[in-house]
Amino acid sequence: MRSLFISLLIIWTNSITAQNTSSPIIRTDKITIARDQFGVPHIYAPTDPEVAYGLAWAHAEDDFTTIQTLMLTGKGKLATYLGKKGATVDYVAGLLNTKATVIAQMNSLDPKFIQLVKGYLLGLEAYAKAHPDQVLNKHVFPISIEEYLSATVFSVAVFCGVDKALPKILNGTIPALPGFTGEGSNSFAIHSSKSASGENMLVINAHQPIEGPTAFYEAHLQSEEGWNILGGLFPGAPLIFHGVTPHLAWAHTVNLQDKIDVYQLETDQQHPNQYKVDGEWLTLEVRKIKLSIKGIPIPIYKTAYTSIYGPTAKTPSGQYFSMRLPSLMDAGALQQWYAMNKSQNFTEFKAALTQNHLAMFNIVYADQKDTIFYISNGKMPYRNGDPAYHWNSTVPGNTRATLWTTFKPLSALPQYLNPKSGYLYNTNHSPFLATAENENLSAAKFDAYDGYELTHNNRSRRAKDLIDGLDKISYEDLKRIKFDRQLPAKILYPYGYTADSLFMVDETKYPLLSPLIISLKNWDHNAIAESNGALIYNLAYYSIPPLMADRKNEKLSMSEAVATYQYVYDYLMKHFNRLNVTLGEMQRLVRGDEHWPQGGMPDVLAAVQSEPFGAGQRKMNSGDAYISLVRFPKNGDLPLIETVNTFGASSVKGNKHFADQRALYQAQQLKKMTLDKNEILKNAESIYHPQ
Repeated sequence: MRSLFISLLIIWTNSITAQNTSSPIIRTDKITIARDQFGVPHIYAPTDPEVAYGLAWAHAEDDFTTIQTLMLTGKGKLATYLGKKGATVDYVAGLLNTKATVIAQMNSLDPKFIQLVKGYLLGLEAYAKAHPDQVLNKHVFPISIEEYLSATVFSVAVFCGVDKALPKILNGTIPALPGFTGEGSNSFAIHSSKSASGENMLVINAHQPIEGPTAFYEAHLQSEEGWNILGGLFPGAPLIFHGVTPHLAWAHTVNLQDKIDVYQLETDQQHPNQYKVDGEWLTLEVRKIKLSIKGIPIPIYKTAYTSIYGPTAKTPSGQYFSMRLPSLMDAGALQQWYAMNKSQNFTEFKAALTQNHLAMFNIVYADQKDTIFYISNGKMPYRNGDPAYHWNSTVPGNTRATLWTTFKPLSALPQYLNPKSGYLYNTNHSPFLATAENENLSAAKFDAYDGYELTHNNRSRRAKDLIDGLDKISYEDLKRIKFDRQLPAKILYPYGYTADSLFMVDETKYPLLSPLIISLKNWDHNAIAESNGALIYNLAYYSIPPLMADRKNEKLSMSEAVATYQYVYDYLMKHFNRLNVTLGEMQRLVRGDEHWPQGGMPDVLAAVQSEPFGAGQRKMNSGDAYISLVRFPKNGDLPLIETVNTFGASSVKGNKHFADQRALYQAQQLKKMTLDKNEILKNAESIYHPQ
């Protein structure tokens, strides 16, 4: 009996090893890609890896170039395509050494997840073989699963603040690190008790770049293994990041906890490549990063360091700083998202969260069983509570007292379940302001070193006012709130009381500027495209931050407010030769060779970030992007779903779906979507296999 048990154990162990090392069986004739009238791919297959294969093929049809840039990032070869611009990314990827994390943790990852990723990579490689003219260069393929997961760890680390901290180290402007900001996002969960129709409702609303590697792509994935979800994902992802299943839905928003710590090492010239910790001189790990740069015939080598605290860089003055991030210590973020994708109820969803692989992102949740939930999620370390250590700035890297190694459980994070108010929401503001005042959590009960936000922003203040003004919230109310473009009565930008100063200038003292001053004073705070007041405020918004960079708690002086009006005057006269310019004349939504007037501005609910474009205009580059509104009928039917993306399913210029959602998006309208396979196949624009 014992020998039989041992034999069975060996067989079982070998089967697990085979699952980790072998490739999944892919039957392309069993994979169906159904494109709906907007070109959104609905992918059906017997197994999850086959669905992932189909997703890779469909997404490659729509944005193969962007997906390949992610693959090159994982290989440290982006510069072979982008030249010097890519070399910076390759250096950072090499410095962070995410591949080492992946290799160390590969055997601990779920074999089913590994098979999913392998199916996805097989789909990409098959598409590349079928379309060799679309492959960027010889360095993209083949790609190993380790290289692929390295790229995903790198991406999460960038979201967690590496892109802000590292430049400050390299250019010598460390030590004080500001709070990190992401592109944002909104989400609202409405309980059936607050809903006019008695349905649980959820708003999924990402504020992200509208093109490029972090622009959301919409897809529907369904296997015969219980996977059925519609939602948004980034290029190169094998699954949905946030979306809706037949039973539940969730949204992510960026949260601003302290996700990165920077340590200054103690060094001196007598101990080259060493640093002192608790009186002992330790040796820095030194590596050479090989950078192969397009247009440069020979490789360039850059030095990277690692201390016990983490990746380490040297300032121009010779000081060494290390970065420590939970996201760099965990290769399982995608695995957790996979478990979230496959969850059938709140219990399974909550169990997926307890994996604690996902280093950031708020999660706002609703389901068909009258559950709403919100958590300020994160992989939060247990930091030393000694007040001598300033965790929001730079901490000493000469003692193990600052070297955290363990993480808090999910139960220690701020979270809400079914508040009596009937609603939960987040717009990147404080998790302690997530519902009605009498049900909000107390910040005092949570670790101050975690760095949670404590205040409202403009979006949260405006949303709270709109929600609290309604006894019951209808679906139409929810859409109106989501698409709102109005700033609150009291404007809450972080750089002082900027708005107050602008609105207090006496126009009679400045005849030349008086039309602008009067227009802004009469402005209703609504960022519609037809508004002159919105234009004036938008120009002021982008010109003021440099003035307030080191004065976050001060008011903009009256003379600076006048100077801001003068800037707006000079700008408009130079570029438009008149003052009565509307926001939409200056701010444009650009796709290919066309552009259109675009309303919105930073930190309204329908937010718009913009950058200079053409002669005096600005183009939207991020903000209100993928939008999905979900209702769960009381009778248990499939959820009712409406969505819109900024442009369309395809990033290929000339494709009919390159910008076919643009008109809906600008009109703040939605398209109906469904998880019903029969309905999708009946009405599909095209149905085919990836071959």
